Amino acid sequence: MSTLKAKGAFPENHPLFVGVRGDHVVDYLTRADLILAIGSSLSPGRFSHRIPEAVGKKIIHINIDELDVNKVFPTSHVVLGDAKFSLPALQDELASKTNGKGLADESVAAQVASVREEAMKPYREAMASDDTPINPYRVYSALADVLDPMDSFVTHESGNTRDQLSTVYDTLIPRGFLGWGNVSSLGFSIGAVVAAKLAHPDRPAVAVTGEAGLGYMMGNLEVPVREKLPVTIVHISNGGFAGYGPGFWGEGHDPYTHVVMGSDEVNMPKAIAEFGYHTERITEPGEVKAALERALAANANGQSAYLEFVCSQFPVYGAWAR
Repeated sequence: MSTLKAKGAFPENHPLFVGVRGDHVVDYLTRADLILAIGSSLSPGRFSHRIPEAVGKKIIHINIDELDVNKVFPTSHVVLGDAKFSLPALQDELASKTNGKGLADESVAAQVASVREEAMKPYREAMASDDTPINPYRVYSALADVLDPMDSFVTHESGNTRDQLSTVYDTLIPRGFLGWGNVSSLGFSIGAVVAAKLAHPDRPAVAVTGEAGLGYMMGNLEVPVREKLPVTIVHISNGGFAGYGPGFWGEGHDPYTHVVMGSDEVNMPKAIAEFGYHTERITEPGEVKAALERALAANANGQSAYLEFVCSQFPVYGAWAR
């Protein structure tokens, strides 16, 4: 499994990859008697797992920063060093103790594949949904179809776009996905996607945002145009601050932390077109993939793109271990 911030460090099409989040990941963490943590601070927050019943587990921690050792969970063994050098050394040591062949057990990979497929079933159904308003997972499915997972970059915003994408979007390369939380404010994705485009100009770079994130990035939407760094902004427009439903901030604050102006009240494609973007509003699930392809074609021609997908509020996503 990978943490949110390390998503893509381990290829998510590997037969031993369990997932980033979800009940099946929580179950593996709960039942494990040995945990090898590589490069993680093991500092649980709102957007990461705790280690259930950690006192009863053996934890081996490979980390470059000794301040992270025994910070939250008791550690049985520590390797202080960069993972780039520590892992090959560990591999060599294991090979010397197993005649270089390891301990093959094909049943483990089969079990992982079965458990993961079962966990993904509800999301696969949502990804194929023909409902209107559009199910946001239909957008994520099309995004995975049109992007080359070996040559693209995707990031999210605070709220449900983070929760949903980190549950289902398979990332196959390091830095192909930027997962984040507890590190910055709403609107961070515009800076992230521009930085990714600056680092890899030939890669498509996509930021997926909701209502609040888009509002926070409005003042900076001119930057990709001015700097000639064409990116795509995918807007999951559902008229609410996803994840911040009635009662989130306590009694007396409803509905102001949840209900916002929707696509029927404000024309964001028209407004953002004035920055020089290719813009579209998409209301039909059958048009999702073609719209994404047109946005990427605009990027290839040097023009940034903004797509407003009129979606349902669908706060369904994988859990964290608590």
